Amino acid sequence: MYPIFQIVYYSIYNILSILKSPFFWIVVGIIYLQYRKIGEMEKGILGEYQKSPIYNVFISTLYGLMGGILGSIIFITFGISINPKDFYFILPLALLLSMVHPRFMCFSYAGGIVSLVSLILGWPSINVSEIMFVIGVLHLVESFLILVDGRNNKIPIFMEKQREIIGGFTMNRFWPVPFSIFVNNGYVYPITIMAILGYGDFALANFPEKKSRETASALSLFSIILLILSRLSIENHFYKYVAAIFAPLAHEVIIAIGRRKEEKGDYLFTPVEHGLRVLDTLPNSVGGKIGLNPGDIILSINGHRVYSREDIEDILFFRPKFIWLDVFDIKKGMVTKEYKNYQVGINNLGIVVVSNIPDQIFIVEESKAPVVRLINRFKNKKSKLKN
Repeated sequence: MYPIFQIVYYSIYNILSILKSPFFWIVVGIIYLQYRKIGEMEKGILGEYQKSPIYNVFISTLYGLMGGILGSIIFITFGISINPKDFYFILPLALLLSMVHPRFMCFSYAGGIVSLVSLILGWPSINVSEIMFVIGVLHLVESFLILVDGRNNKIPIFMEKQREIIGGFTMNRFWPVPFSIFVNNGYVYPITIMAILGYGDFALANFPEKKSRETASALSLFSIILLILSRLSIENHFYKYVAAIFAPLAHEVIIAIGRRKEEKGDYLFTPVEHGLRVLDTLPNSVGGKIGLNPGDIILSINGHRVYSREDIEDILFFRPKFIWLDVFDIKKGMVTKEYKNYQVGINNLGIVVVSNIPDQIFIVEESKAPVVRLINRFKNKKSKLKN
């Protein structure tokens, strides 16, 4: 085993060296396109970017490099080597499973299935222990990235639940993550491989910060257990079966629990009878400067009760130079917040509010698999032909 400082140095040096690779920047470009697409939705809701796509790519790349260094240190420390042929079976199966549902693209499912088939039938001949270890490390790095960066691209949304309009947030992050790992292809040698890790979630019954922490905690626990099982399986064949079953099953349980918490929990951003609940504030806005936070309830502005966005617009129509807001702060209770602008006055708070009739409703639906979309399209065409 190499001294830890040599492992750290090699990992950092090797990961940073990939910055010279055109393939790395192609991956970064793909991530930029994803952020630009999300940014268009954000502009449609807020009228502007909270953070530009370029900024999001820059931050994601920094964290992705950090995650790659972390993963590389783990791989090298434990002397993990992979046989590329093992993934010839896993990758195609992951692509096929993604046709059933996008979340099945995760290697937890394809890796677990291929490992079980190999253990039961003896074909294909793969190293189950090391495949499970690789999957565990990938998810451990993902949990780290979600913890430190998962909440940084939250976009306010409106959804219809139980015939009521509620507010919430959608969170989407992507990271280019290079890993250094040993390859055993007749002889052992190190290579650097690229991965794109992503996080997509929505928060209705939790604040985005808490939701991302909970997701990261659950995923890290999953990863640690899988890593332990993979190491135990080296000495005890039985644990190979346990790890292969645990990977897809536990991953699915984590998703189901998270979804149930959001669907069955108490929604945080619901309309209120008196006042307006704040969902979000725009960067450098009046609302942000006076300390309005998601969940706060604005009761009145300059002594006038507010029940809709139109009420706020009417009060600020003549650009008052000084305003005071009576607010129920979710942390402090009843407070009065003040703001003044004697030069140009105040005509906009720069906030997104939850009301019974919001300006726009952005309904977030679960991603449908290509197979489902194809079947629905076929049904629609068939019904049109009948008509």
